Amino acid sequence: MSNASDRQHRITVYEPVTVDDEYGGKETTYKEHAARWAQVMPPTFREQQAQGAPMNREQIQIKLTPPDRNILRGWQIKWQDDVYEVDACDNTYRDRTLIVAHYLNPGE
Repeated sequence: MSNASDRQHRITVYEPVTVDDEYGGKETTYKEHAARWAQVMPPTFREQQAQGAPMNREQIQIKLTPPDRNILRGWQIKWQDDVYEVDACDNTYRDRTLIVAHYLNPGE
């Protein structure tokens, strides 16, 4: 179990919302769900293949205590002025939520 001294990072969680655009289509925007103190593990880098070329992908792991069972895959998290997209959200623990998110490059 983590204590308050482990939650040293301020994050903001954004929920995707689908709205109508001016051309009659749909677009996804994000509205703020919550601003929380969280424990953020140091970023890790995963090497992947993208169209045959190697690329690095920055991932972070976040521990939220108390848990937030509303957060889902595809939501966004802002941490230290960078935006990350939630890849996985583990709510199997009674006392915390574990989140794995990757860094969003502009244009992705």
